[in-house]
Formats: sequence, structure tokens, C-alpha cells
Amino acid sequence: MEAQPVDPNALGMLLNRAHRLARAHANEAARPTGIELQHAGVLATVRAGRVRSQRELGAALGVDKSTLVRIVDDLERRNLVRRQRSADDRRAYEIVITKEGEHRLAEADELFAEAMTGLLQVFDDADRRRLHDLLSRFVAQDSA
Repeated sequence: MEAQPVDPNALGMLLNRAHRLARAHANEAARPTGIELQHAGVLATVRAGRVRSQRELGAALGVDKSTLVRIVDDLERRNLVRRQRSADDRRAYEIVITKEGEHRLAEADELFAEAMTGLLQVFDDADRRRLHDLLSRFVAQDSA
């Protein structure tokens, strides 16, 4: 029996539902830390040190300027990041993670991992590896 072709619209909807499910579970799990995935993305990118300015940060994360400003303002209000003048360009600000930001991100990362482990229980190890490989290939086309 020949396999039926996959409806691209149905696949797109499944990817969207999977994203929403994973995001909701991760955010709920990390609620005690006050860190959501959108915060974690900013904190982790800043911590990695590959970008410094808000402009670079927005580009690296694929987040529009107004959304990024809102996220960084929220993180700064909670003393998880701070803005400081750039040593290279006095007109620009660099985003720096604070010790409290480091601590909260580490806590949230553990809770995110537990949430994802729970969601992925429906797959055996080979399925999880295959899913990882397929999704990695899928998102890699964005940087190609």
C-alpha cells in the first residue's frame, strides 16, 4: 500500500500546535522563576556573549524592535539584565545579564528541561533523536 502524501497545511498546523504545546508547558513549569521562554531566549543569548547591542540581540533572536524593548524593559525592571553604554559606540547600549539573571535562568533551564522531558515521553530514544534531527534540518534552512 502506497503512503499517502502529507498535506503541507496539516503539517504546518501540527508544527504550530506542537510549538504552542511545548511553549505552554515550558512556561508553566518555569512559572516559579518568573522566566518565560521569551525571557530565557534573551538571557541565554546575552549570556553567550555573541551579541551586545539591542539591535544585534533583536536580529539574533528574530524579534522585532518593539517586542524586544518590552522584554528587555521587563528583565531590567526585575534586575535580570542591565543596559550600559557601549564602550565602542557611546550612542548605543549593551545588554548585560546580572548575577540574579544568571541564577534565575539556570533555575528556569532546569524546569524547561523537565517539562520537555515529560512531553517527549511519548517517543522512545530513537524517535526523540529522529525528531531532533528533522527539526534541526528544518530550522537550518532559515540560516542557509
